[in-house]
Amino acid sequence: MKNVIVLIAILLSVNLFAQEAPTEVKKETEVKTIKTKDADKTTEKKIKVVTSETASVELDKKDKNKVNQDRIGATKKVEKTVSIDNDDDNNYDVLSQETYYILGEENYRFTPNEKGFDITFDKNKDNNHFIKVGKAWTTSNDSYYILNGEIHSGIGYFDSNGNFAVEYFNKETNQVEVKTYMRN
Repeated sequence: MKNVIVLIAILLSVNLFAQEAPTEVKKETEVKTIKTKDADKTTEKKIKVVTSETASVELDKKDKNKVNQDRIGATKKVEKTVSIDNDDDNNYDVLSQETYYILGEENYRFTPNEKGFDITFDKNKDNNHFIKVGKAWTTSNDSYYILNGEIHSGIGYFDSNGNFAVEYFNKETNQVEVKTYMRN
């Protein structure tokens, strides 16, 4: 009887772990060392940039029973963390962390600040020329943000898929609408 209970517990736990959606993670770390020389001493600072790209792995439903299945375009989330080591300890201090999102055909970058995050828009679609279009502040309930921006202002939150949704009042339609920034 004891063996049967252990066997059932093992089968249930294996089944629970098998239900996770497959993801693909690509992580790149770049460390630069900068030496500055004062009158008497030389100081060394290290800057570390970690870029992490997470994508869901999705297969084409037409190839369901085939051995070699085609992948379909997946949603990606790109996070870039910049850290610096400019003191006597061996730990890096985080300077900034950025996350890239897509709204329609447009690319946006979310950069944390002391009270929430800034939203910038990629004007030339080349990931090099971003213009600030909004700011989000954390509310007393850490799940929601107050968003003030050029495109729209409202209440924002991250959904279960990591996308950022903003609910705002549209004066033209006289209704509350939802815009969703899809993670890149």
